[in-house]
Amino acid sequence: MTATGLHIFSRDEFVQRRFRYRPGEHVTMVGPTGCGKTWLAYQLIGQYASTRWPAVSLMKKPRDPVTNMYARRLKFRIVPTWPPVWSPWKPQDPPGWVVWPRTKFDPDLDRPYKANIFRKALMNAYRGNGVFRKRPRIIYVDDAYGIAIILDLDDELIEMWTEARTMECGLWTGFQKPSHVPLWAYSQAEHLILFNDPDKRSRERFAEIGGVDPVTVRDTVMQLDAHQFMYIRRDGRRMCVVDA
Repeated sequence: MTATGLHIFSRDEFVQRRFRYRPGEHVTMVGPTGCGKTWLAYQLIGQYASTRWPAVSLMKKPRDPVTNMYARRLKFRIVPTWPPVWSPWKPQDPPGWVVWPRTKFDPDLDRPYKANIFRKALMNAYRGNGVFRKRPRIIYVDDAYGIAIILDLDDELIEMWTEARTMECGLWTGFQKPSHVPLWAYSQAEHLILFNDPDKRSRERFAEIGGVDPVTVRDTVMQLDAHQFMYIRRDGRRMCVVDA
């Protein structure tokens, strides 16, 4: 038990037994670079992604070894653009795709190029058309702040947070700082995963999470070790702490 009275579970127990996900539910993950958000996201997505429940990951970074590793492990297909080009050598749909545009290392070229590709993927997932064919689906945005603000796709994310659940499209988003998280990402997410943040002003943003005691959330997050995280399921107001 933690000082705030929450149960502590191991990572394996949480991923395999405690985390329960239904089509269309949104997931918001908040933690600094290097805390393990991407690793955890792929572990959880891997429990559900299949040809009947496909997942799409949007990668804005030029390179990421964790994504490369999990793409191979989960048999996701890495594609540089969207929609994916059909190939006679790979006619079967994979359980998921990683949309990873090639980076030109010139912001004036990269921003509109990536924004156009990511917008197509977001809208296809939201509507359930194209490769999704109205199936339940997950779309994971690793750097949601960068895609919303730098690539100017905040309207598309808000539309998905507010409307996509009834269409069985779950939006999974990762943020580095609580101060970067829009209210929609707190209020519309069924699952919240919070890593420690040393900035007191950032932790105060947790008060915007409705339906739970903000003091418990703030005090628990403040006490977390580097690779622990706090999990909140808004349905039933269930909370716990998970070890690395």
